[in-house]
Amino acid sequence: MLFSCSEDEEENHLAPQADFTYSDQIDKFVLTSTSDDTDYDLLSYQWSSESQLITIDNASSKMASFDIPELTESIEITIEHIVCDEFLCGTVNKSIQVPVWTEIRQWGLGRYLEASLSNNVDYEWYMDQMNTGTYSNVNCGPATVTMAIKWVDEAFEKTPEDARNTYRPGGGWWYTDDIINYLNSYSISNITLSMNESDLLIDELEKNNIIILCLDMYYISDQVKDEWRINRFYVVDDKEWGHFIVIKGYKKVDNQILYEVYDPYSFGATYNDQTLKGRNRYYKRDEIDDATENWWNFAIIVSKSPVKSTKGVNVHEIEHKYGR
Repeated sequence: MLFSCSEDEEENHLAPQADFTYSDQIDKFVLTSTSDDTDYDLLSYQWSSESQLITIDNASSKMASFDIPELTESIEITIEHIVCDEFLCGTVNKSIQVPVWTEIRQWGLGRYLEASLSNNVDYEWYMDQMNTGTYSNVNCGPATVTMAIKWVDEAFEKTPEDARNTYRPGGGWWYTDDIINYLNSYSISNITLSMNESDLLIDELEKNNIIILCLDMYYISDQVKDEWRINRFYVVDDKEWGHFIVIKGYKKVDNQILYEVYDPYSFGATYNDQTLKGRNRYYKRDEIDDATENWWNFAIIVSKSPVKSTKGVNVHEIEHKYGR
C-alpha cells in the first residue's frame, strides 16, 4: 500500500508544546510565548481569555498584552494560549491574578504602595512659570520661591513676575542665593543644608518641611508614557540644565523612594484630566541624588516654623548655582 509524502509526514509529526510567561508591567500584563516545536515548523499563535473584562492586544502574535481593567477587587482570570504548526496544535491554560487598578498604577509609579507622605496644604499653591513675564523661559527660580512662600503663607499674593522684578529684573537665570535672599526678604524660615546624608530629604519632609533644590535635570530620566506622572516630561538636550523644583513629599513604591514634586516647567502641558504636568510629578530618589551631586549639592529647607538645626551651612561661603 502506498502513502503520499504529506500523509507520512503528518503521521510522524509532533504537536508543538505550548507554553508562555507573563509579566506585570504596572498598567498592563505582557504575555510572551515560550512554545517549542521539535520539528522547527513555522508556528501561528492565538491568545484568548474567558473574562469579558479582558481585551487581548496582538492576540495572533508571539507576544501579546492586555490592559489592567479598572478593578476595585483583584480577580483571577484564565489565559488560553494555542500554538499551531501546519498539522497540529498545542494548548496551555494559565491563571493570572489581576490586581486592583490603583492611582499608583494609573500614574505609572509602580505596583504596590508601601508608604506615603505629602506636606500639601488645602489651597492652591502650584505655579507654572509660563506667562510669568518677559523672562518666563528662565523663571523657574522666581516661580519656585513664590510657590514656597505661598505654601508658608496662604495670604501671600505676590507673583513670580514680582520676584523677577526684585532680583535680576533685566533677565538671566536666577541663582540659589537669589532664592535665599527672596525668602529672607519676606521673613520665611529657611536653612541651607549640605546633601551629604542619604536620608536628609526624607528627614526634612517628615518634619513637615518642604525643600527647594537646584539640580541638573539631565540626570532625571525621560518619561516612558505620556500619561504617567513619573520622570521628566520635557526635553533636556545636554548636561548643565540647571533647574529649580520644590519637593513636598514622597511615596515608597516597590521598595523605591519617589519624591513628590512641584516642577514649575509645565508651560501649559497637561494630562488628559487637564492637570498640569509639573503639579505632583514624581522623580526617583537616586536620580535626584545624582542631579544635585552633579550641580548644587545643597538643599534649601523651608519651614512654617523657625528651623531648629545646627547643621546649616554659611550661605555666604558656598558656591551658588543657577536654574532656568
